[in-house]
Amino acid sequence: MLTLQASYDKLLDEIRDTRQTINIILDKMEKNTIQQLDDKMTSLKASIKTDLDNCIKLKNELKQLSGAINDIIDKGKAELTFIASKKCLEQVKHSETYLKDNSVQVESSLTFQADSDVQQYLSKLSGLGRTVLSTKKILVCGNPDQTLTIQGKSEYDVSLPSDTEKIFTISAICVLSDDEILVADNYNKQVKLLNHQYQVVGHCDLTDSSRDMCKITPSEVAVTVYQNEPKGEVQFVSVNGGQLVKGRKLQFQHRCYGIAHNLQDLYLTSGTALYKYSMKGALLNKVYEDTSDRYTGKIWYIYSNNI
Repeated sequence: MLTLQASYDKLLDEIRDTRQTINIILDKMEKNTIQQLDDKMTSLKASIKTDLDNCIKLKNELKQLSGAINDIIDKGKAELTFIASKKCLEQVKHSETYLKDNSVQVESSLTFQADSDVQQYLSKLSGLGRTVLSTKKILVCGNPDQTLTIQGKSEYDVSLPSDTEKIFTISAICVLSDDEILVADNYNKQVKLLNHQYQVVGHCDLTDSSRDMCKITPSEVAVTVYQNEPKGEVQFVSVNGGQLVKGRKLQFQHRCYGIAHNLQDLYLTSGTALYKYSMKGALLNKVYEDTSDRYTGKIWYIYSNNI
């Protein structure tokens, strides 16, 4: 029931994220459509204003000539009257020619034609996606008296020429879904990627010494990193194309030693307490605490020079 509820809560977040993504796309489409409308409106206004300016110019020129002729007639200067009349007739002809060329006026209006393909496609959808049920068999009750027998041991060299320390303390190890092996090299402040022959094929540097590591997804792990007391840090590391890529970090106000991941929650030990956090680093619960000594909980790691 807990696993089912956790998957339900996760899907709710994914559905809301999907809706938000669609909203962003629609907002961008709306913005682009409005911009097209604004551009068209600006162009039409500019054309109308040009015609209006030309008409005002012709009208003012005719008024000026009319005033000049009246003034000349009043003064009784026949020769100037003749010249002014000629210019006036030329201006009138020019104005009539302009009006004739623009005798057919186009009354402009804008309409919107919605993209029917978008509306029809959305109307045919019954939801934002579909829910897929995945099942796997789990062992409900094991044999508490089962004995585990070590069948063999092998030693491998995980050193790199660039290592600053020649002591290799492997503080944690994780095997990902495609059998890729990650080891946390404490002294060299690195996470190293091993191939199937246990050879180092990639690495990434941490800000300080590693403490513990756990798998988050089939291609991602979380590593606890030493910080100056009383702070701690969790660094997320992913495997992408055979390379290690550092992701986000979470900062905490206590030391971070042991780490585990379960049902989309992180469990961290500080040496004296066990904390439960969300994947975003929000404190959900302090599960346990014993301050009678400095280390009353899980110790950071088990020293081992080889794997």
